[in-house]
Amino acid sequence: MSSHQVETTRRRAAPLAPQERRAAIVDAVMPLVAAQGADVTTRELAAAAGVAEGTLFRVFPDKNTLVGEVAITALLRASEPATTRSDLAGIDRSLPLVERVAAIIDRGQGRMEQSARWIAVLRSLHGRVDAGSRSPADEERIRELRTRLITQHELHRAVIAEGLTAALAPDLDRLRVPLDVAATLIEAAVAHRRPDPNRLTAPLPAAVLADALVHGIVGTPSPAPESKDS
Repeated sequence: MSSHQVETTRRRAAPLAPQERRAAIVDAVMPLVAAQGADVTTRELAAAAGVAEGTLFRVFPDKNTLVGEVAITALLRASEPATTRSDLAGIDRSLPLVERVAAIIDRGQGRMEQSARWIAVLRSLHGRVDAGSRSPADEERIRELRTRLITQHELHRAVIAEGLTAALAPDLDRLRVPLDVAATLIEAAVAHRRPDPNRLTAPLPAAVLADALVHGIVGTPSPAPESKDS
């Protein structure tokens, strides 16, 4: 075996640092938690992470702390400003305005649905978490993640506003309302996809929302037919 192969084998065999192991477990179980939420079992989590249950609880104090960290980490990724900036910048500015707005709404709804899924997981944990089982380090980790989420949320909103302005820029002279009003209406169309038991109808497709937003719900009246006597 060459010296390079020996070094590669040694590195693979080296144990992960605590934070690396924690992050590796979070990544490994995220798809499972996305599918099953807080009702996932510790056995399923351990199997997804490829470790024994005992190993899982040497890293996390309990199942709910692990699920909570997974949800917050996923929320941070869903609202990553750089990803959203790139996503909005990728919308073709040469498209007709209705198609451009439909693309904005569609992508925004995708981000919102991801966030809504993880917010639901966090809400389902309410009352289940035993704070007494957490160490001071665990509590500090949770506080750090929550602080990052709040800070990133504000930055994410600024990035969305910037992206909407750039996407609408080719048609600024055609807008009947101020740009901030147009952006607010698009945000409302994105939020239309959010689950709501009081909604009167099923969520509408992005293309339908965009067409109604750009053209309104009242068409231009057809000219009255000329009288034969005139």
